[in-house]
Amino acid sequence: MTKHLSEIERRAQILRSARAVFIERGYIAARVEDVAKRAGLSKGAVYFYFSSKRDLFMALVAEEHENTYSFLDSAEEDYRPAAVKLLDLGQKYLDYFAGLKSPPRFFLMMCEMGIRDDEIREECQAVHQRFVDAASRILAQGMAEGSFRKADPLAVAQMLKAIIDGMAGQSAIGVRPERERLLGDGINMILYGILAPPAD
Repeated sequence: MTKHLSEIERRAQILRSARAVFIERGYIAARVEDVAKRAGLSKGAVYFYFSSKRDLFMALVAEEHENTYSFLDSAEEDYRPAAVKLLDLGQKYLDYFAGLKSPPRFFLMMCEMGIRDDEIREECQAVHQRFVDAASRILAQGMAEGSFRKADPLAVAQMLKAIIDGMAGQSAIGVRPERERLLGDGINMILYGILAPPAD
């Protein structure tokens, strides 16, 4: 007999099971029956919440991006100086990847599916652009404040996103970020570059 859960809790239970099944079997081989079995539910119970295997997968894609949107929304609403906002945003991502209980393997699977699937690719591109746009605005703010040197904010934002994506990919294969080390010299390298100052 399955435990009585609220609709929100039941949906979350199904998505946890679906995430595990997709990672273990891959999208093509995974079946709704496998998700139901893993969740300890009937197939009909899964279909009550999700109309298809694809619906399950797309719900996981959306869930994967919720943290990014919440981080960016917080940054957009922050009235502090740009340098503080950018450091805070970077620390949130670092804490997220360092604190995950298990590697974010679904991230890599989602990106792989995006190569072949237009809808998933468009969703991933939208999240990418949302970050780049938000970071560009923070960088432009910092340049106007005089705390960041003048540069193309879009180019710098794209590079920052590439660093975050690289951290996600490393975490997915079990290479967790060393939080304290990266908060020190790692952040300093991003802020000040790697070239030694010219000799006087």
